[in-house]
Amino acid sequence: MERRAPVRYQRVINESELLDGLSQPGSLIVCGGTDVIVKMRAGMLQPTLLLDVTQIESLHGIQVDEGHLEIGAATLESDIMHSPLVNQHAPLLALVLRQLGSVQIRNRGTLAGNIVNASPAADGAIPLLLYEAEVQVVGPAQEQWVRLESFFTGPGKTTLSSGEFVRALRMPIGTDGFRTFFHKVGKRNALTIAIASLGLLLNIEQGAIQEIRIAVGSVAPTPRRLRKIESQLTGRALDAALPLEARDLITGAIAPISDIRATAAYRRNVIGDLFARALRSHLTQPL
Repeated sequence: MERRAPVRYQRVINESELLDGLSQPGSLIVCGGTDVIVKMRAGMLQPTLLLDVTQIESLHGIQVDEGHLEIGAATLESDIMHSPLVNQHAPLLALVLRQLGSVQIRNRGTLAGNIVNASPAADGAIPLLLYEAEVQVVGPAQEQWVRLESFFTGPGKTTLSSGEFVRALRMPIGTDGFRTFFHKVGKRNALTIAIASLGLLLNIEQGAIQEIRIAVGSVAPTPRRLRKIESQLTGRALDAALPLEARDLITGAIAPISDIRATAAYRRNVIGDLFARALRSHLTQPL
């Protein structure tokens, strides 16, 4: 059996040390380690230097700043889930995190790590897309905010270049009072990778859809917003006929693949049924 090269470990305490570490070949950031360590054991990642960022103060915390809810990249999922600010301004994010993994995973994992992992099935990406999140990318030469929709480039791939890291996530506030929906289908009820997932933000006034945001997971190379359908449904009356019509719209707008977990046809039908169910559930609520 071929021996793997030894892996060095370094705990960095500020962003300057982190940038220095990232300039070294084979370096890789580790925080919660819930994805990185698993991939290392499977031979999918073979770093020579692990940079522990858990002690970098600037990567922690949750705050509202200049009209945005901002979350540090090293903030634990459990802390995000229980944050009063998150529950006030992004309640769907808190709801989704309660369904993400186990208590142990949430006590170690980070939302930023879930995003950087860039799985098509990333649960955390759904509410972030709905809340129009941006990712703060920091590198040796510049730092910039990148729209999450643009940050994902393919399965397991992002726009992050060598030597760059994520400092924070942010999303504009202003959706207080929007109705929410999230559901994922997997092989079991908990601790499962989504076969298909769907999330909604919905603003209804006088029986009509004033604004709707739709995001899906596990049915495309990346989690994605369905903006064309959003435009088609905006202004429509939420009546008994709309859920079935919307089901046809969404099943025609996605192109899932078949894999070991589910067929493309099954995924398409699941998303259609979830979308119809979500809209139908609001027919029984006061408009």
